[in-house]
Amino acid sequence: MIHNKLDKFFGKAGAILGWLIMLMALLIPYLLTATIFFILGALMAFSYSGIIVDEAEHKYMLYYAIFGIFKTGKWQNLDELTAVAGISPIINRSSYLPMEKDLHLLTEDCFVVLFGRSPKKRIPLKRCKNLLEAKLEAEKIAHILGLQIIH
Repeated sequence: MIHNKLDKFFGKAGAILGWLIMLMALLIPYLLTATIFFILGALMAFSYSGIIVDEAEHKYMLYYAIFGIFKTGKWQNLDELTAVAGISPIINRSSYLPMEKDLHLLTEDCFVVLFGRSPKKRIPLKRCKNLLEAKLEAEKIAHILGLQIIH
């Protein structure tokens, strides 16, 4: 079974803001207001998205973990997927300055992405530190799930 945490639900800035709201809630003297702020901060700080791939049952689930505990998502069949690739965020977000493209490649995360039968269906599977690691992980996943590799 493959289980990967993908991204914070509110992004990195939202997670930091959530921690600040929880800290601020500790300083509020009114119990009801402090509780509301603490719950809101915890929601922002701990919620994330992820994916579970069950090779034995031949299914996968994209989910959101609310408060980092309660997972909401729907199981889907792996037969809908046809290929896997390791991609760079530059493919998704282009930079107009040529000198910044190398900087983005080094500083931003790359992804292993599963592709469905529909060309628009792309499912992120894993976040990697660089493009080489993403391509190697894509090869491993292709071997495990029996998918085609897109180079």
